[in-house]
Amino acid sequence: MKADGSCQHPLTEKALLALEELVQECRYRAPRRSFMIRFTLAYLWSVSRGDREPFDEFWTVLQSNELWRFQQANYALAAIYRRVGVKRDEELAMRLWHKRQSEEEANRKKAS
Repeated sequence: MKADGSCQHPLTEKALLALEELVQECRYRAPRRSFMIRFTLAYLWSVSRGDREPFDEFWTVLQSNELWRFQQANYALAAIYRRVGVKRDEELAMRLWHKRQSEEEANRKKAS
């Protein structure tokens, strides 16, 4: 959904969802930067209103080994939402976090 409540293009919604999942992965590790992520960022920039800064920041922070990687990625994603003109669904972000958390716990148990 756009900030004004109107419907957003389905491809834009999927691209934002992909970045939401990446942000949650940043809680646990630096995600592998791939062509798919670059394409997603490029697509969102092409439909955005503004400069490339938040898109470049998101790309850069994915490889950060800093303790604050999640917060930096989350901040960059919030800026991307604003540039694209879409209101971020905070409940969706929380659901994705809980899903990722469950997956990480299951993986730890398997590894033990």
